[in-house]
Amino acid sequence: MTILKSFSTLEELFAEQARCRMENDLDGMVETYHPGAIWMRFPGPVVGRPAIRALLADYWRIGLVPRETHEYVQTDDLVMIRATLEVDGQSVVTFGAYVMQDGLVWRHFGADEGGSRDWWGGQSLPRE
Repeated sequence: MTILKSFSTLEELFAEQARCRMENDLDGMVETYHPGAIWMRFPGPVVGRPAIRALLADYWRIGLVPRETHEYVQTDDLVMIRATLEVDGQSVVTFGAYVMQDGLVWRHFGADEGGSRDWWGGQSLPRE
């Protein structure tokens, strides 16, 4: 496994993710994820960079925009966050956690406080 980019701290990683989001750099965002990353969601796990890229592309297509961070706690390689996002014109309170390995997001857990939502109208997304 070859890792082309890695980050020394969570702060650096999240700064890169913010830059990618502001510049619509989907490929750069995907590179912040470990090649063996798993994004766990209630609809099911999203495994690997290609599937994570597809999920992120769908979120960006429907206009997911971070609005406010309510709570944030971290250790050297783990962060837990609760935030408000705007998705498809709706305000959504979300929570999640990220685990870093090799300087990249290795595990990502996330959900909406109101329960799972189908932002894609029944379309299934690739999971692996």
